[in-house]
Amino acid sequence: MTANAIELAGIASRQGNILVIVRNRIVEPADRDVAWCIQLYQSNPAVCLQHLRTHYPDSRVVLLVDGDRGNLARYAELAAEFRAELVSGEHLMAFPSSHLYVERMLQQALRGNERFFFRIDPDTRVWRRFRWLPGLACAFGTLETASEAFKDRIRHPPNVQGGCIGVTREVVEGVLQSGVLSHQQCVVEARAGWVRCADCEHVAGRGMMLDDYVLSWAVDAAGFPIVSHPEIASYWRNAVPNATFNFAVTHPHKEMEAAGRRLNAGVAR
Repeated sequence: MTANAIELAGIASRQGNILVIVRNRIVEPADRDVAWCIQLYQSNPAVCLQHLRTHYPDSRVVLLVDGDRGNLARYAELAAEFRAELVSGEHLMAFPSSHLYVERMLQQALRGNERFFFRIDPDTRVWRRFRWLPGLACAFGTLETASEAFKDRIRHPPNVQGGCIGVTREVVEGVLQSGVLSHQQCVVEARAGWVRCADCEHVAGRGMMLDDYVLSWAVDAAGFPIVSHPEIASYWRNAVPNATFNFAVTHPHKEMEAAGRRLNAGVAR
C-alpha cells in the first residue's frame, strides 16, 4: 500500500463540521488489509456475501449472530460457503446492553491484523473495490446531521450511518481502551451521550438501541475524528442509483435479503 496525494474530506471535529485537507490516503488497500463484520438476527446475508466476495475474495469476514439461535445452522452453511468466521453470542441489541453490543463488534476487529474494519448490514451492497481509504485514525462513511425518521437535528457528533461504517485499527483499539463503552456512559448517562436526536429518544424509550449512534459517539468521545467518505452512500431508506459505479458501497437494498432463503422468524431473542 502507498500514500497518495492530498484528499479533501469532511471531518467532524469537536468544534463542529469543518472541511480539512487529509493527507496520506491509502490507495487500493489489499484484501489482507480489510475486514468486514455483518451482524445478524433473522437475516438473509447470502446476496450481500456474494457481492462482497466478488470484490474482496480474500478479506476476513465475520458473521456475528446476536442471539439468533434458531438460524445458526443456516448461518453456519453461509459461513462455510463464503469462507466467513461465524461468531454466535447472546442477544445484546437492547438499550441496557448497548455498550456491550458495540464492544463485542469492535472486538472482532482485533481477532485479525487488518488496518481497516467495516461494519455493514445484510442489505448492504459492495459494488466494487475501494479506490482509497483514509490514511489517518478515524471512523468514516456517510455522515448524518439530521435524523432520517423524525428529521431532527443530531447533536454533535454527526452520525456515521450504519449501513456501512469504516473504522481504522487505531480507533478500535482507542475506543476499547478509553472506557467510554461503559454502562454508566451508554445507559445511565445515555442522553448526555449517544442519545442525541429524536430518533434515538424514540428507540431508547422502547428499550432498544441504535448501534451506529453509539459507535459514532464513542469514536468522538475517545478523541478520534469522523470523516465523510465519498465512495460510501449509506442511508436508512432509498439507496442512491449507482449505475456508473460512483460508489463502492451503497445501502439499503432490501431486495437482497428478500432474495435469500427465508429464515426462521419464530424464535424469540
